[in-house]
Amino acid sequence: MPNTKYKTHLYETKVLRALRTLKHEPFGKIVVPCVFDGLRYKLILLTAECRHRKNLMHELGRWRKENEEWFPAKFKITTLRTTKWFKEKVIGAPDRLLFLIKVRNRYIGHVGLFRFDFRQKMCQIDNILRGKPGYPGIMGNAILHMIDWGKKQLGLVAYTLRVASDNKRACRLYGRLGFVEYKRIPLIQIAGKDGLEWVDAPKGYTKKIKRYDMHMKRSSR
Repeated sequence: MPNTKYKTHLYETKVLRALRTLKHEPFGKIVVPCVFDGLRYKLILLTAECRHRKNLMHELGRWRKENEEWFPAKFKITTLRTTKWFKEKVIGAPDRLLFLIKVRNRYIGHVGLFRFDFRQKMCQIDNILRGKPGYPGIMGNAILHMIDWGKKQLGLVAYTLRVASDNKRACRLYGRLGFVEYKRIPLIQIAGKDGLEWVDAPKGYTKKIKRYDMHMKRSSR
């Protein structure tokens, strides 16, 4: 057991150091080459300097607003607020990465990694968001390329994700990618500080549940 804990500690230290370094490289340096149905495209890591790119922050906020029904909370989105989120919750989070999907010189969405489980060499697929239409199937392809990158660059062997149970399209996609549900948590919608929020239903809740927080898992081996 002590040896296992020591190996986990070494792995955690190595990965966190790598993530910190990656996030402070020049924007455009960390690129994952991808191919989808004969089309070449890229995953480009968002780095710390991106917080100064007002147009990019505005675009991220617009995508978030257009897809807010599938997020846990709804609130007023501004470029300033998006920039603050990016600085504190993406760059400031020690175990989080976010990749833009670039196709033919256009950004069409993003995918990311978050919440590493260093003992199991596992992490969560995060912020799967399509910002612009076109190229049906490319989001799933981007996820698979990121999974492969995480395996090669970070030594990850398994991945999880969370999805709203009523987001049927996303649930079907993740199923095709090999993700299997292992847990679901009932949710209820309440009025939060800034707007509506989906939160865990309290124990003993008896009214009809309209949405569940589905937890899914996939091995990269």
